[in-house]
Amino acid sequence: TTHRTLSTTPRRLLKEDADRTPEQAEAAKQSQLEKQKRGQGHWHEELASAGESSVKADQDAHKVSDHKQHMQELQRAGKEKGEKGEL
Repeated sequence: TTHRTLSTTPRRLLKEDADRTPEQAEAAKQSQLEKQKRGQGHWHEELASAGESSVKADQDAHKVSDHKQHMQELQRAGKEKGEKGEL
């Protein structure tokens, strides 16, 4: 039998479908760090990897008390993003 080795190159784990340069990602990261120092930091979906987004969504799902209202809010947000061309 023949054995092959697998090697991979480390990469930044950001949204796989994001269209941004490394400089833009670094600027967003530095901005977020500054906000955190001032106590104003918050979640930025666009800076997260797909896996991080999934974990956050799972955590948030446990906080939902009114599923119907939550779904309506998600649909409204999706519609707004679609109208802005962000989807």
